[in-house]
Amino acid sequence: MLVAIALLFAVGHCLAAGNKPQKPAKEKPPSAPLPSFDLVTKEVKRQLALDSEYQEGDLLTAPKVEKILSKLEKVNWKVADAREIVRLVLSDTDWLAVRLSAGDGKAFMRQIARMPGGYDRVDRLRNLPNGENLVTDFIEGPEGFKMIEYMTTTQGGRNLGDYLSEDENGADFNKRTGRIYTEQDLLRRLKESYDAEEARRKGVDPKPSKPGKLTAKNKWKPKSTSKSPRPSRPAPAPEAEEPMAPPEFQDGIPQP
Repeated sequence: MLVAIALLFAVGHCLAAGNKPQKPAKEKPPSAPLPSFDLVTKEVKRQLALDSEYQEGDLLTAPKVEKILSKLEKVNWKVADAREIVRLVLSDTDWLAVRLSAGDGKAFMRQIARMPGGYDRVDRLRNLPNGENLVTDFIEGPEGFKMIEYMTTTQGGRNLGDYLSEDENGADFNKRTGRIYTEQDLLRRLKESYDAEEARRKGVDPKPSKPGKLTAKNKWKPKSTSKSPRPSRPAPAPEAEEPMAPPEFQDGIPQP
């Protein structure tokens, strides 16, 4: 009887010892070295060149960027914030992406791609009341791209953007949206991720601030009314040779 009790005690002790929680395994550093960013750039360009209709500056969509990110794993770089990057790209079913994918829309796309912030302005414009109809008019009308050129390259266009910023869904009309539209946008964003990964592997934590994200330090606060407001400065007059707005838009964006 005593022998049986001793055996049961020994078995129970062994089982209890086997159920002790194991320490989590430490994260192993990547075995392969990080590829050079030149190699990353070449891989991005190589993947985009597989589309025979692609031209540099064309609008990228999420599936294409997802494929690029997947291919970067083949050169030993798994992008840590790949999901965040994809969220910054228009889906292939997005209204604007569909509209710019063929025919007159593709021709319009390649015109605005040459302009500083051209995609940003069109993206913000389509979100205004009646905005999709306006963008459609620009796409289908003769030289409709000139309105976007006016908005992005002239003081008169910037003044118009300030006016539209006061409209519904028009806030920050003249500013970049923060989206990834083109190959160059993607490479700039990948370079941020690359630098962060390189710093992590060296044991450095740069903790970069995300542009465009409101924080406690930069959130807008109403100014105190105890101080007399500064007189607003008059808008600078356009230069003599500044392009004029297309005739049908010289009185501003037509309202519905």
